[in-house]
Amino acid sequence: MVAVILIVTAVLARGMLSRTVLVVRDAKTGQSLEIGPVDQGESFELHYIHSVDKLPVRDFFLCRNGGLVLEQTRCLSFGAGLGYAGQGELKGEKGWNIIDNMDRKVGTLPLRVGTIADHKIIYRGREFHLAQFFAPKSLVLIGVEHRWRF
Repeated sequence: MVAVILIVTAVLARGMLSRTVLVVRDAKTGQSLEIGPVDQGESFELHYIHSVDKLPVRDFFLCRNGGLVLEQTRCLSFGAGLGYAGQGELKGEKGWNIIDNMDRKVGTLPLRVGTIADHKIIYRGREFHLAQFFAPKSLVLIGVEHRWRF
């Protein structure tokens, strides 16, 4: 009985003393940008300009089970790497090609900070331009991390 109480107390304490945050981390230097605390099922957007057709792309992610899940992609044309591969539902809306309900588990998203792309994360109404925090062409990892509260 004492062991059960200790385990329950430890689990509860971890929940009260830690938080889950959305983080962008430079894979080489370890430098990180903490976007903010994130709840299970909470979403954020990644906007960028496609390097080939120079048109905007918007990816919509959910934080689920300690990782990222790509739920939707919006693009104006299917440039290199943006074709529809049968995953999710393809539809059109006001000129956008939308692939919805993708449910693509990506865990942690590797990304090269583009010089043309102007990658930005939209989270809780705030914009984070990655080029303001990381050197061009840096490999960054976008993911969810657990942090202790002190």
